[in-house]
Amino acid sequence: SNTEISKTPTHAGNEMRVHFIDVGQGDSIFIESPNGQTMLIDGGVKGAGPEIVAYLKEQGVQKLDAVVATHPDADHIGGLIAVLNSIQIEKFYDSGKVHTSQTFEEMLTLIDTKNISYNVPKTGDTLAFDEAVSVKVLSADETASDNNDASIVLKVTYGDVSFLLTGDAGVALEKEMLTEDVKATVLKAGHHGSNTSSSQSFIQAVHPEVTVLSYGEDNKYGHPHEEVVERLQAIDSKIYSTAEAGTVIVSTDGVNYDVGANEWSNNIATTPPKKEGIDIISKDLENEI
Repeated sequence: SNTEISKTPTHAGNEMRVHFIDVGQGDSIFIESPNGQTMLIDGGVKGAGPEIVAYLKEQGVQKLDAVVATHPDADHIGGLIAVLNSIQIEKFYDSGKVHTSQTFEEMLTLIDTKNISYNVPKTGDTLAFDEAVSVKVLSADETASDNNDASIVLKVTYGDVSFLLTGDAGVALEKEMLTEDVKATVLKAGHHGSNTSSSQSFIQAVHPEVTVLSYGEDNKYGHPHEEVVERLQAIDSKIYSTAEAGTVIVSTDGVNYDVGANEWSNNIATTPPKKEGIDIISKDLENEI
């Protein structure tokens, strides 16, 4: 039967596979297109880099056709340093939002040294990837004052099955995107399941059959937040989390799709108690201290 064949192709044949890689508290998404093109969106924190490289090599990746850094936060671009150092990259898409961190500068330096084509997409652009798949930029704003609001938001569509990948886009950005066609089969909920994203109106407009929450176990932010989970349950979305299921792989032939992971068991982390009397007396953005 077809299902048996589709489980062991070295290339996705005519299947697209989207891997939501478990990088703890962070994001990293790897896409294999039906014609064997590859795209990596974000890379988790720096420590996750070697794991991502090992994971990609396990999948037989020789080179990445495209890498996207949705916005310059350390939990999204940190691991891209190891990827840039270990795997050939054809094209790099960046939010264009400048950040003074060492990680961001290191990333740009590597792109430059390795002579990788560097692009800053605009809202409405379509990224060249695979003729069978559309990759549309629903939002991109290098002038945003906040890193999260500079997030490159992508809608990836193969046949009838679509993936909405929102980076850390917050509620205000979601509202702006409601003028676009945000409806999608699979949603990567913004900002690790935080209530600063995934507003009621946005969740209802996207109406995902499947939602992936990419966060770390027992993280200090209390992600995912309860109201986000309730909104998803209210529209009957199936929920998967990297903290619980590990890497979540969605494979699709453009008509049907299959999620290779166990559904989330609905354990909401209670927000850790606020500690009294801690003052931030210094910070160093340059070195991320």
